[in-house]
Amino acid sequence: MDGETMQGLIAGVLRLEPLTVDHASEMFDVLSDPGLYDYLDYGPPPSREHVRDVYARLETRRAPDGLQRWLNWVIRTSSGRLIGSVQATLLPSNRAWIAYLLASAHQRSGHARVATRAMIEHLRLRYRIEDCLAIVEAAHDRSIALLEALAFRRGTAPEAAEHELTASERLYVLRGPMP
Repeated sequence: MDGETMQGLIAGVLRLEPLTVDHASEMFDVLSDPGLYDYLDYGPPPSREHVRDVYARLETRRAPDGLQRWLNWVIRTSSGRLIGSVQATLLPSNRAWIAYLLASAHQRSGHARVATRAMIEHLRLRYRIEDCLAIVEAAHDRSIALLEALAFRRGTAPEAAEHELTASERLYVLRGPMP
């Protein structure tokens, strides 16, 4: 981000640390859970080295074309355990695509909601993001419930048509402040 240091965030009992290649080994353990991939288009990473390579690219905080900023945080509990990640891809239009991933053992704990809320609030304050977008599989009820708890609404047909969604994907949009 052109010399800008990415901030760590505190979210209740959680600590969000800017993702670095040093997190690769711990995150490999989280990412190796096949249950995380029921609603994703890919499976667990093949190796720790693969995760290190991906994180080395993400740690640059910029897409190769320089148009998007990549902001990724790992989520740690108060005990120090790494349990997942949240991420945002910032677009030049003051919009951000957001995503979240939480280890199966920590799902349904409220941690994903708390961490995602903290990230979105930070994006709005620090980066002046106006709209947040998320893509979710229509059958992924828990993810839809999380987005709706954060005041996202399902995108309209014209909004969805602006993006390349599969037949099973749904667009969710957050405009304005979260309640």
